[in-house]
Amino acid sequence: MNTLSRRSLSGLLLALLVLSACAPAVAPSVAPVAPPAEAVLVRAMTTEPAKLDPQGPPNSGLSLLLPYLYDTLVVRDVDNTILPALASSWEVADDGLSITMTLYPGVTFHDGEPLNAAAVQTTFERFKAVGTASPIYEGIAQFAAIETVDDLTVRFVFNEPAANFWSTVSMPFAAIISPASIAAADAAGGGTLVGSGPFRLEEWQTGQSITLVRNPDYAWGPATVTNRNAPYLDKMVFKVIPDAATQLAALQTGEVDVLFINQPSHKLQLSANPDVTLHETVLNSLIYLGYNCARAPFDEVLVRRALSHAVNKAEIVTLALGGLGQVADAPLPPTLPGYDPSLAEAGQAYDPALAQALLVEAGFTQSADGAWSRDGVRLQGRLLTSTRQPNEAIATLLQAQFAAIGVPVEIQQLDSRAVMEATSAGEFEFLLWRYDWNDPDALNIFLSSARIGSTNRVAYSNPAVDELLQAGAHTLDPEARAALYVEAQRLILADAPWQPLYYPVDVIAVSNRIQGAKPGYMGRLLVNDAKVIGR
Repeated sequence: MNTLSRRSLSGLLLALLVLSACAPAVAPSVAPVAPPAEAVLVRAMTTEPAKLDPQGPPNSGLSLLLPYLYDTLVVRDVDNTILPALASSWEVADDGLSITMTLYPGVTFHDGEPLNAAAVQTTFERFKAVGTASPIYEGIAQFAAIETVDDLTVRFVFNEPAANFWSTVSMPFAAIISPASIAAADAAGGGTLVGSGPFRLEEWQTGQSITLVRNPDYAWGPATVTNRNAPYLDKMVFKVIPDAATQLAALQTGEVDVLFINQPSHKLQLSANPDVTLHETVLNSLIYLGYNCARAPFDEVLVRRALSHAVNKAEIVTLALGGLGQVADAPLPPTLPGYDPSLAEAGQAYDPALAQALLVEAGFTQSADGAWSRDGVRLQGRLLTSTRQPNEAIATLLQAQFAAIGVPVEIQQLDSRAVMEATSAGEFEFLLWRYDWNDPDALNIFLSSARIGSTNRVAYSNPAVDELLQAGAHTLDPEARAALYVEAQRLILADAPWQPLYYPVDVIAVSNRIQGAKPGYMGRLLVNDAKVIGR
């Protein structure tokens, strides 16, 4: 029989005590700790883009998303100053025929590829090949050559000086795209194009929402933001809500954090909401009434002038906008070079009696019921506009103003994409529309003969205007350039393809749970410094 000595037994007991002390204790069941909540900013979006291609046809949804997904060579500050972005510096040749840019080092696309001079060259060569529907195509087409001087140096060469170069390359449509993503999309017959912006595309639920996720590698933000590295936000969600009243309700209930408002009643409601901050935006914008210059009798200057005299702009600003706008007297807003207050004398002021007299001069006769006709054809038409507010209120007032002189107008409201398709096909008589642009070259983009069928939605053509606009695009002297646009506007106002209505005052409403977001150039919301309070 084996026995243990007292010493051996004591050693064994000590060993067991040590082992038991080292063994894990049995703990009571505890609920797992939840991960910290993500910092998410939700913004209402009226319409979504057809696809995320910076070089494709424009729409409000596309221009809203592009600055977060892509970067441009330069950006503009709210005072119109050009600031470095992907291009850290540049040099303009004395003759104006070339601009050499040095790129910011260490920039990478979302797919990990380097953003270098070759990528810039590939981007703009693609643009020249496929971007004919883009509003900045004319500016891009001026690049006679794009040269890669070295890995981080790119040179733009022109046959003539390009006065609108800076306005072109600062637009979000001039975003630099990963060549690898271009090649992949071409091979697949379509696909997602990749940028280098502060956010990446995470998910797109068609008709519902577009979700962007923070780009952790971002370290090249422009001087328009304090935090030039990756955003503090984890995600941005753009929720598709076509109806403005529904957007307002979503903000008030906390479903969304940001929305764009241009209705006085909505501004009034939110002004009294202590949980919301309103930011008025500085825009270069015009809302106008256009006539289909390719369709009789609106192809006649006299008819367009007559109808323009029936429009009471002051009534529109007072009743439809509640004063949230300024009566327009020219095709360019006061914020752009080329605006001249004396142009008000060249336009068609409100004068219903003169409107009717001009219709008589154009050969129309008025029947006992007040209707106008010529050669058995009644003067009437469709007023086409988008569902964006306050278009319905404006269109209703225009309808009443035309009815007052005996011209019946039918209102047709479609989403923005459908309106652009309808105008391209010429399926309208009247058009209530808006443009936002950062340069007087807007006149070339929206009214030159070369843009008929695309951004020139009213099919207006005047060779003398075309000549002035082309000269303006190549004149580097600011005063001489502005004078060319003033003269072009005098001719445009005389031809009356548009009746300028008003210059808008728009507002971005931001929930106070979002701190640090601020409006930038053309009302774009800068979010690199934004944080979610209480997270």
